[in-house]
Amino acid sequence: MKRLVLLVGFVTLVAHPALAQRSQNIEFGGFGSWWRFDRSFLIKNGFGGGARIAYNWSDKVTFEVTGDYIPTTNLAGTTDITVSTISGALVLNFPMSDRLTLLASGGYSHMVFGKAAPYDFTQHLVNGGLGFRAFVGRHVALRGDVRAQYRPDNPFYANAFTGEVQASFGASWFFIPPQQGRGFNTNFQWYWGAQGGFFLSKTNTQPYVYDPIIGGHWLITSRRTALYVAYEQALFLTDAQAVIFDPGSLNSSIGPGFRDVTFHDMRRLMFGVLAYPTQKIIEPFGGAGFALMQVLNPVADCSSCLTLGEAVEAADRVHEQSSRAFFWLMGGLQVNYSTRLNVFAHYLLTSSAANFLLQSNTHTLQGGIRLSLGTSKEGITERH
Repeated sequence: MKRLVLLVGFVTLVAHPALAQRSQNIEFGGFGSWWRFDRSFLIKNGFGGGARIAYNWSDKVTFEVTGDYIPTTNLAGTTDITVSTISGALVLNFPMSDRLTLLASGGYSHMVFGKAAPYDFTQHLVNGGLGFRAFVGRHVALRGDVRAQYRPDNPFYANAFTGEVQASFGASWFFIPPQQGRGFNTNFQWYWGAQGGFFLSKTNTQPYVYDPIIGGHWLITSRRTALYVAYEQALFLTDAQAVIFDPGSLNSSIGPGFRDVTFHDMRRLMFGVLAYPTQKIIEPFGGAGFALMQVLNPVADCSSCLTLGEAVEAADRVHEQSSRAFFWLMGGLQVNYSTRLNVFAHYLLTSSAANFLLQSNTHTLQGGIRLSLGTSKEGITERH
């Protein structure tokens, strides 16, 4: 009899995984972390922290994005160093009981080192690891992970690889959607929304930095696609610094022939199309389009200007490099609470452009809400 009870319990466990592990759930988490950096970097191992958002595609498969920040120094303790990491991973879930799940993950890591040379570089690595998730309630779980990051080359030594190890522990909260099949209809709706998050950018004289970005958008949905228009503004916490070419300049932070520029904010107008491949309460989406980005009120250092004409020419040069058009790509998740209301989170990547004050690609991670103000498709109410 005892063996029969154990067998029935095991079969029930396999057939019915814990509710918080089922498909169409979203995991929000925070964690503390410890990092062991590659020995060739001569950086002290240190503690950091970060956040996680994950989407359960099925009972066994999860897609997740994590962000981590680690302040440290070199081994001599003479240089402050910051390490920012954004990772994307595919996670496989292996339920051991109704409360314990083992995890195996693999994916990509983008690591940004700063603030000064030689620690002002970026690395792209593959990652893999193991972990566990222990539920302490219907919506709450403790989670621990160990991950290794690998790259076949090294920024300091030839014929050497790069290896980093991260251990993290924290807690997660699971959004469990209402019963599937309620059939929220989000087709042919006019949505107005607001979003906020973080904007990651760099210039030709400073490494990547994070700044807050806020904005609003307009979304017109069809059956599986939508027209997207947005206006956003990044609010830089400190003045960004860059240099522009100016043969009339006698000195700058990098020498003659260049001119220093400072600016404080950036605004962006976006147009594009989003696609919603599935029609569910929790649905992934992706899109592409183009954007007009403008650096606001850039100021050229004209302390060495000898004439008014030279000052006017310097101002014209910097304003010529303050706005450009870009392509963008977006991917995210949307939770439909009802036909009228949904919440979302997305990641956005913009292309780079020559002769622009912001150098290379920019990255944006945001969350927000959308509210429908009615249908965008009028029905036929009268025959003529």
